Amino acid sequence: MIRVQLFAAFAEFAGSRELKREYHAGITCQALWEQLLQDFPRFAGIPVLFAIGSEYVSSDSELRDGDSVLLFPPLSGGNVSYLHDDPLSIDRALEAIRHLNGGGEALFIGRVRQYSEGKKIRHLHYECEAGMADSQISTIIDEMHTKWTLCCVHVEHRTGKLEVGEIAVIIAVSAEHRKEALEACRYGIDELKRRVPIWKKEVSDEGEEWVGCGP
Repeated sequence: MIRVQLFAAFAEFAGSRELKREYHAGITCQALWEQLLQDFPRFAGIPVLFAIGSEYVSSDSELRDGDSVLLFPPLSGGNVSYLHDDPLSIDRALEAIRHLNGGGEALFIGRVRQYSEGKKIRHLHYECEAGMADSQISTIIDEMHTKWTLCCVHVEHRTGKLEVGEIAVIIAVSAEHRKEALEACRYGIDELKRRVPIWKKEVSDEGEEWVGCGP
């Protein structure tokens, strides 16, 4: 059994976010896609991205029994970015997750603190690999929707120089119930910090240091 998970236009056109199909082990993502095109003609003409588990894979990747394959259309407009050079907005995040069925909303805000491990911080500098960062954040959001039944997810992360007190990251989630919203929000920030290629340099009264790159 191979589990097929669909997102955005694919889920809408199929009328479901998940398909369970009996494909033979060793079938490639491309061959699976071609079979789906026969069942769902409206998929035709939409570029597709494949992932197995939480990693993007090529169209010639082979599937094994028990795999979960995710099918994504491209990011909206091809240029959606979760990264911002300008100050982040709590109001924008809350507006983005507002939903008529969103009975529970969870919001994580990460700010630049004044002291870090006893050092007085003057400011921080965030650097990233934008393409990979956006791709990984998009994947994490898709995983959140897969793991929990959510209404909306919104992510913002600053880049460049940040002063003490400024917001560095926002994760906002709405769901029908608070449990799902809280759990998904926690997952979002934990995975972002673990996987997304964003690096932080602390500038303190004691000097400068790239966090995680010390001795």
